[in-house]
Amino acid sequence: MDYFRAKRYLDALPDWEVGRPALGPIEDYLPRMRALLTRLGDPQTRFRSIIVGGTNGKGTVASLLAAILKAHGHKAGLYTSPHLHTQRERIRIDGEILSKEQWADAVSHLDDCTRDFGREALGSFSKFEALTGLAVHLFAQQDVEFGVFEVGLGGRYDATNAWDSELAVLTAIGLDHVDLLGNTLEEIAADKLHIARSGRTLVTTAAQSPEVMDLIRQTCVKQEVELQIAGTKWPLGHLTGHPATYAENARLALEAARGLVQDLENETAHQAVASHHWPGRFEVAHEKPLVLLDGAHNPAAAEALAGELQRLSGERPVANTDDAWVLVVGAGTGHDAAGILRALAPVAQRVLLTSSDHPRAQTPAVLADLAPDGLAIEQVPASSQALKRALALAGPKGRVCVAGSLHLVARAREFFNLPGERDGITEDMALENLECIAEAGRQLGLICEWISDDGTRLKLSGGRRPLRFWRNKHPFNDYVEARLAEDKAYQYEDFAAAGLPVPDTLKLFNPLADARFDRYKTHATVAEIVKEVVARFEFPLLVKKCHSSLAQGVFLERNATDLGQRLEALFANSGFLDNIALVQQYVAGPEYRIVASRDELLLAYRKESEAVGADGDLNPLHQATGRAVRVEDAALLAQMQQLTAQVAGVFSLGFYAIDLIHGADGFSIIEINHNPMCYAYNRDNGRRDFIRLFERLLTQFAL
Repeated sequence: MDYFRAKRYLDALPDWEVGRPALGPIEDYLPRMRALLTRLGDPQTRFRSIIVGGTNGKGTVASLLAAILKAHGHKAGLYTSPHLHTQRERIRIDGEILSKEQWADAVSHLDDCTRDFGREALGSFSKFEALTGLAVHLFAQQDVEFGVFEVGLGGRYDATNAWDSELAVLTAIGLDHVDLLGNTLEEIAADKLHIARSGRTLVTTAAQSPEVMDLIRQTCVKQEVELQIAGTKWPLGHLTGHPATYAENARLALEAARGLVQDLENETAHQAVASHHWPGRFEVAHEKPLVLLDGAHNPAAAEALAGELQRLSGERPVANTDDAWVLVVGAGTGHDAAGILRALAPVAQRVLLTSSDHPRAQTPAVLADLAPDGLAIEQVPASSQALKRALALAGPKGRVCVAGSLHLVARAREFFNLPGERDGITEDMALENLECIAEAGRQLGLICEWISDDGTRLKLSGGRRPLRFWRNKHPFNDYVEARLAEDKAYQYEDFAAAGLPVPDTLKLFNPLADARFDRYKTHATVAEIVKEVVARFEFPLLVKKCHSSLAQGVFLERNATDLGQRLEALFANSGFLDNIALVQQYVAGPEYRIVASRDELLLAYRKESEAVGADGDLNPLHQATGRAVRVEDAALLAQMQQLTAQVAGVFSLGFYAIDLIHGADGFSIIEINHNPMCYAYNRDNGRRDFIRLFERLLTQFAL
């Protein structure tokens, strides 16, 4: 299983985070997670486990605890949620995320161990349960001494609570997820206290509200849990550049570490905490104007953030004046957006209400209805446009804060090119097409009907004929033409025959395939392939699967040894449809994409990045600094239009993309894509261009 298939495997599972909760009664959650661990060989027994629950700061506390343990020479695994840019952020070993290859191998192992799991009485496991199982498996595989697990939601039925942890840590309890956990602090705390175990220790913070602290004390006495209460001040020195809540969280992590590490060294712990960085939490993204990012997603966190913003202003800012902050705010479904806006209002000059691309993100219109009276607001649907507007409002001497949702913070981190890997193609990216098509249909007066509960299928009717869409799949192409265009071997053969500019390409058939395929084989051994390639091509060169994209299944090889090893690995693990591979001359230069309909260029943009090829992913837009920049140059567009007409003479497609490299000898066609996605472009430019593009296609095909 490669990384792309690993992501698709996980994305297809039930996922509460995107509105597809696991099936079955909630009482089945823990037994199902335990059954999953059994399938994996009960790896949770091979390291010391710590569970961190609470409402605010639990991710920070978990990461700080892991950092302190590592600083004292203990190998520590860390499991947190949600992620900002890639699922791999959720599982770290000594602070480092896994490579894509390690991740794919672990998911493949999970799949092998659970092939018939859904037939059991407990049903299929969820994505969060799968990720939790992956974390436990990887921690055991990597021989960690400690595994630190952040609770996903609540505590009682959370997957991280399926085994007995040595130590439980409880951060401050606030009102959040009240629809699931209860309407009072006591109800929420009661659910979260289920992470504590009889005969073991619970560490909590003195910052708990009186009613919550009373409940904690009563529960610990009743269940014979040893209770330790950490102070709210950092006792080992001064922590510069951090909010007050950071000191509270650091103190909690320190007290937890004291129970795990003998002879804990104060200076070592202080250095680990002082130098620690947890992205998206009171993070400086820009200097002039000052831009802060904080994932405050409930009223208590927003109130604490407002206090820090007031402190940074030097004096209490007056709302709706130039001395206050320009806020960019989004919120997810199930979170108290009204409470968040109310808490932030005293520090706001103006609030730009926006939305991340997350399926559970509330729309700016919904947020506007929840805003307190008198708050100066604007609705800006695209987060990138909201950030641009915020910078313009603030000016170089102003202040901007992005808050309310970690998913929105993730988009802001990408906007400001902050460090962090991107995850390539995900389900959210594929579904972005549907959102734009639905809006285009509404603009044209068509009837939009979502025909699946998971939001992956859309039907448009009311025109000349109904049209159905599935993820990024569309009805604008002829079926046979699309299937031919999907096959890269056919692409390059047909383009070369038509005289179009394509890199020199060699088609290969798996020499390791069984005798059924002997008549298709191009070489008897991999060694023969390498010999021909060395004689014909110059390194570096590309190895491509026949059905691949620049996101997956494309590998840059720099010498004959690596080439041979790559081909051996590809062919040894190929399935029935993966027996064909291609070797292609690498072309250096900037990459462009044309979005077209038959012989008409609809849109063109350049794929920019400061670093391409990280972790084997050659797509510039998948790098941390990747950006899609629309082409406006008339001469360049004229060249692209000419190429589009030539491509249309080979493949007649109603909606497709052409990927190009502008090398030393001009444009080379790298591939065509008959199901292009608009996510990367929309992330940097907003949805307007693609909505208009889809309006044109719908007018042509439906009206």
